[in-house]
Amino acid sequence: MVLRRHLPPLRLLSAFETVVRAGGVQSAAAELNVTQPAVSQALRNLEDHIGTKLLDRRMRPAALTDAGRVLLHAVSDGMDRIESAIGKIRALERMEQNVVTIACTVCTGTYWLMPRLATFYTRHPDIVVRVVPTSGTPRFTPEADLVIRYGAGNWLDGTCEALFDERLVPVCSPKAVECVGSGNFAEATLLHVETDEEFSPGWDDYFDATGLPHDRQGDLSFGNHVQATQAALAGMGVMLGWIANTGDLIREERLVIFRNQPIIPGGAYYLMSPLQGPSKPASELLASHLRTCVAVS
Repeated sequence: MVLRRHLPPLRLLSAFETVVRAGGVQSAAAELNVTQPAVSQALRNLEDHIGTKLLDRRMRPAALTDAGRVLLHAVSDGMDRIESAIGKIRALERMEQNVVTIACTVCTGTYWLMPRLATFYTRHPDIVVRVVPTSGTPRFTPEADLVIRYGAGNWLDGTCEALFDERLVPVCSPKAVECVGSGNFAEATLLHVETDEEFSPGWDDYFDATGLPHDRQGDLSFGNHVQATQAALAGMGVMLGWIANTGDLIREERLVIFRNQPIIPGGAYYLMSPLQGPSKPASELLASHLRTCVAVS
């Protein structure tokens, strides 16, 4: 059981501390924006509550009694601690306003978003971006300020803004091309990603769409696109590369296009905001930065 504190009201303690610090009732009344009689009454009420005199009024100006000095030390220390606590709380609020949480798939976060955060941090060093990776469709949580999602853009849980359309093209490492020859699917090991996501075609869909024969030597299967991408980088075979995730790797020549015959899966990448709009200015700054990255790419 928590015992009740038998303390005087804070306004009485504040009036007492202000009188002593300001040097008198008149100055304290001006600082507190109240009348002088109100300050004098607060002092008397405080003395009545404690049961002893805090000021020796026989002297001009009034001087602290021994009891007054003890109380002033405690009140001043308490006021300082309260002021410090309020400052820390406000700092936490400012810090929270400068943290943007964005949800996306592991692959999108690794290969598309993270490389674009470097320039954002250079321009906005006071903002922290917290990336929340998901294995499935990214969704809004109470903490999420933004979501990057792939699909048709017809979701109802947020406001959708198209970033870019997707296209798929076979990619592999330069080493793999040297081994089997460009576009030679018959000799290539194909890297599959096991997924049931909408607008996420696999190799059979690619061969059907391009009219190419399904002949191939062997397959390797992976649970997500990050694993398949790493396998392609290691020269283990040819993957059906999503440009969003492999575009930078192709520009860096870490991956090459195995056969320049892309297919359009029908989906796009969308930047989503909560239905009520961006919750903080930092979120809009990040959204604007991502729009710019798309525009110049």
